[in-house]
Amino acid sequence: MGGSNSKTRIVSYLTRANYDYDNKYYVGASWRTDGSSRLSRENRWGNFWSISGAWRISSEKFMKNTDNWLSDLKLRLSYGVNGTLPSSYYGYLGLSSLTSNYNDHPGISQSQLENKELTWETNYNFNSGIDIGLFHNRLNITFEYYTRTTKNLLYSRPLSLTTGFSNYLSNIGKLQNKGYELEIRSNNIKSKNFKWSSSLNLGHNSNKILKLDGNLTQVTSGVKIHKVGLPYNTYWMIEFAGIDPADGEPMFYLNKQDENGQLNRETTKDPSTAQKVIMQCADPTISGGLGNNLQYKWFDLNFNLNFSFGAWNYDSAASKMDHGGDGNLNIPIYYRKRWKSEGDQTNIERFIIGRNISMASYATTRRIHSGDFVRLKNISFGFTLPGALTRKVGLDKVRLYASGSNLLTWAAYDYIDPESNFNWETPPAKTFTLGLEIKF
Repeated sequence: MGGSNSKTRIVSYLTRANYDYDNKYYVGASWRTDGSSRLSRENRWGNFWSISGAWRISSEKFMKNTDNWLSDLKLRLSYGVNGTLPSSYYGYLGLSSLTSNYNDHPGISQSQLENKELTWETNYNFNSGIDIGLFHNRLNITFEYYTRTTKNLLYSRPLSLTTGFSNYLSNIGKLQNKGYELEIRSNNIKSKNFKWSSSLNLGHNSNKILKLDGNLTQVTSGVKIHKVGLPYNTYWMIEFAGIDPADGEPMFYLNKQDENGQLNRETTKDPSTAQKVIMQCADPTISGGLGNNLQYKWFDLNFNLNFSFGAWNYDSAASKMDHGGDGNLNIPIYYRKRWKSEGDQTNIERFIIGRNISMASYATTRRIHSGDFVRLKNISFGFTLPGALTRKVGLDKVRLYASGSNLLTWAAYDYIDPESNFNWETPPAKTFTLGLEIKF
């Protein structure tokens, strides 16, 4: 048997002021002070604030002649600071473990290094936006541009293993995110018997590491590298050079750098001699969704599409599946496209039981695949009984409907789910629902 108990506390003081003059000029400000038990007494308090302003231009006198086509025009600006706490309740403490074994006797050992300098991660946010309403708000457009600079990043700082630890939680570095978001909402058709409305949202975000810790300019973590000047989610691994059509063996680029900084693009069949290099960024270039709502008399149809383009996914499950020669394990279906005879053009090696070098043993760019996808996220179809019938039995509304989720997906790479954070996660299930909605 075993058990554990953990607690955390936070104390907050908040104040906020907002001012609106003549429905045209808006000003707001806020201040908060937070103290958390997740940080040491010396650093547990943080002060966070924000200021904002807006101007509704469409309410000005000089805009009165635009009423027939311009319903609303508003500019917005804001800037502020907020904080993020460590996920660990006791990340700043030096801890010991009583579960160690010493010559078959209970032992005690240090399990976490102390860091009383640990403090809040702070985010400095600038946001600007414009809201536009057209044709009596039949068409509404919102566009926002933002920058977010994060300082004192909460990060597991790597340590030499000679200390007995591989890392410890600390505040290092600076990261900047910037991007835009666009939302368009429209009432396409609005008549007595037929209504159709749509919504579209698009978003783009790019980030860059501005600073790490002191002279530290890069940190490697698995198949990714965190380096000053690069996006946070940048891949770093051996570069796959294809399959030799003569014998079906995998090849890799050496990528050894010469004195002029040039990479050697010769190939090798021994992956241990190839150098890891910086590759694509995992983040999408653009992502968003499209929704439609249609209603004709007593029938209604709603559906939503999600999409993402420009992302690169790493197939981590391939580390267990790319064995290409172990007869005791399940074989992925992409091995149907393997090399079989001299001259075959493919990126899947020949299948040999007991091969010396397995693709499963090395993280290579063969596992990086386009994350582009479009998914029918939700769809529903319903029928609402006419009110003349339902009122006779004392009911306000009776609606029959059928709906589904994740029914169709168009993906550039079919072997992993494009929306899963990790390949080992169960992909979103396809669901079907039949229902009856009754309102009294």
